[in-house]
Parts: sequence; C-alpha cells; structure tokens
Amino acid sequence: MLSTLFVGIDVSQAEHVVCTMTQDGTPQARLRVPNHQTGIDQLIGWLITQAEKFDHLAVGLESTSVYHWPLFEALAQTTVLQRWQPQWFLLNPSIVQGFRKTYVDRAKTDPGDAFLVADAIRFGRLRPSPAPDPRYTALRVVTRHRFQLAQTISREKNRALNELFCLWADYRAVAKDPDQPFFSDVFGRASQHVLTQYTPDRLASTPLATVAQDIAEIGGAALKAPDDIARTLQRLAQKAFRLRPKESEARQFSLVMHLDTIRTLESQIRQIDKAIARDLQAIPQTVTSVAGIGPVFGAGIVAEIGPIARFPSDDALAKYAGLTWRTHQSGKFDAEDRPLTRSGNAFLRYYLIEAADRVRVRDPEFEAFYIRKYSGATHHPHKRALVLTARKLAGVIFGLLTRGQLYDGRRFGS
Repeated sequence: MLSTLFVGIDVSQAEHVVCTMTQDGTPQARLRVPNHQTGIDQLIGWLITQAEKFDHLAVGLESTSVYHWPLFEALAQTTVLQRWQPQWFLLNPSIVQGFRKTYVDRAKTDPGDAFLVADAIRFGRLRPSPAPDPRYTALRVVTRHRFQLAQTISREKNRALNELFCLWADYRAVAKDPDQPFFSDVFGRASQHVLTQYTPDRLASTPLATVAQDIAEIGGAALKAPDDIARTLQRLAQKAFRLRPKESEARQFSLVMHLDTIRTLESQIRQIDKAIARDLQAIPQTVTSVAGIGPVFGAGIVAEIGPIARFPSDDALAKYAGLTWRTHQSGKFDAEDRPLTRSGNAFLRYYLIEAADRVRVRDPEFEAFYIRKYSGATHHPHKRALVLTARKLAGVIFGLLTRGQLYDGRRFGS
C-alpha cells in the first residue's frame, strides 16, 4: 500500500509553523521557519528529508492574506518534490476553524493549527489546488488592483458629493435632470473645472459671458449650449447655502482634494486597463465573445477562474463563486427561502453578477431568462433574478472555456 506524508503549514506574516502526519493521524515532526526566502529554502530541504520514507506528499497551507503565496509558488516550482507527486491544498481559515470544532476544548496555537491543517487534508474531503499558473497569477494581480481602484473611486465620489451638496445644494439634482441645460456628468471634465475654479460666491459675481467662455474652452466641441449652462450655474449659485466663510473655505478645499484624487485614480485605471488587455492576450479564452462582457469583466472572470480543467462541472464553478443556495430541510419541512451561500470567491461572484447585468440587456436569451425569474419572484425580484442570471452565465462560461468555442445564443438557450 502506498504511503502518504501529510504536511500542514500554519502561515503568518512572520513565520511558517509546520506539522507532518502519517496516514493514521500520528504527528511525525514539527518545524518553525521565518517567512522569507531563506526560511522557505530551509523548509523545502527539511521536507525532502521528512518525505524520504514515503511514496506521496500532501501539503496543506492555511490561506492567509498574501502571506502563503510565495511559499506556495516555491513549493510548486521545486522539481525535487515532484518525485512524490505532491498534491497542494489551500485552506480557507474558516475551514480550519470549523474543523477545530471536531476536537473538544482544543487550544488555539500555531502548532495546533498546523496539526489541524494536516489532519483536515488527511480526511480526504478537500479538493486539491492546482499549481500556480503565472499567466493567471499576473492577470489576477492587475484585475484585483483595478477592482480596488474602482472601489476607491466610488468612495471618493460619494465623499465629494457630500461636500458638493453643502456648497452648491441642487448641483447634482440638476445634473441628473435631462431637461436642464447642464453638465451630463458631475465628474466630467468641464464640471470638475467649474467646481475647482469657482465657489458659488465667486461664480455669482463673475460675468455670464466670462463663465460661458471658460467652460466652452474646457468642454470643447462636445459641450452643448455653454451660455445656457452658465445661466444654470448662476441660478445654482444664487440658491446655494450661505455657510460661514471658514466652513465654506474648508469644504471647498476638501471638494477640490477629492476631485484631484478622482482624476489621479482614473488615470491609474486607464494605465492598468492597458496591462489587463496585454495579460489577457496571453490566455486563450472565449468569455469576451458574450455580448456585454468586455475586456475588464472578461479578464476578471478568467483570472479568478484560472484553468477551467480544475472544475469538473458548472455546478463546481458556481459553488466556487458562491452562487449556490443551501437546502434547509428537516423532516417534512423544506424551506423555500434559501439564502445565497456567499462562501466562495467574492471577486468572481462580483464579476459574474455585474457581467450578468450587462449581458441581460444585450442578449435575448439572457433577457428572457431574467424576465422570467423576475416575474416569478415574491421578494427582491431584481436581486433574485440577477443572481439567477449570473448562475446561468457561470454555466455558459464553463461551457465556452471547456469547449474553447465562441458564444452562440442558439446553442446556450435557456
């Protein structure tokens, strides 16, 4: 009978704590090494000596922020370890925490966690993780960076709108009114110029022709009716709140800083979009053949899924994204209201739901599916229909990537 050495590694920023275990659950040896390259090299050398009497290796790492990733890559790239046909397991800390409950009154320590990781993979209920693919890793880095930038921009805009209300009152409301001669976007170039260069008091005292000429030069040919916009701005300046000078000055300063931050972040977004397009070209994919999925969402989906071969079915992919619903049944009772699990990859779930919201507008099959689910919902119809559409989209994407074919709605009908 072939023997396997199970290795559990508790990961932290400072160090790795390792525990090896035989198939009968007996701990064999323990090790502590610092979390840097020298420590990783020491761990690999030690691991080779520990595995000499075994046929296979199963290595589990607690997935803790980014602290486990350099070790995971180093282990997967070590050719000497391939002699033992190693299997890799990345464990969410919640899995380790749940497994801990099978032991009564077990203390929480790093060596104890390493033991639990080794014991959890020994039970054989966990799916191995593929070795890191540098193409997907690189794409995941830039897409997640873009995601964080987009979230930061959204927060900055909300804070800027708060200051805008205190200074200009109805500015945003007028911008949202299509019947008003005004800027179509509060954060557009011409609008930001006005908010940066003028306070309500200054604009009210500036000749109308001067304001119109100023915004016409900034807005260019795309800006329509600058004279009408200038008159609207003057009306807004007259209706603006009359704050005390010190407060007004502070809020204007804050607004200008928020706008400057937004412009900087949007410039970074444009730069990172180029990197995303470059890295996406290195990966064969057909996700972007679906109408409504552009390079940004397509790259995010591809990066988070990784090699599609690691998923045996579209159900497994949906579960990985957290787009599943737990059954709640006891006796003859079977609950109809089942919450979304949300326990999978949050980035992939976000990309699939956002992509589904765009695909349903452009693809007749998805539109019909969304409408049918919307009509059948009794609570939160849009959210329910959109998540179900995202689940359908996950199935379509699984088929596209598995077969390597372009999307054709007639083949993927509901």
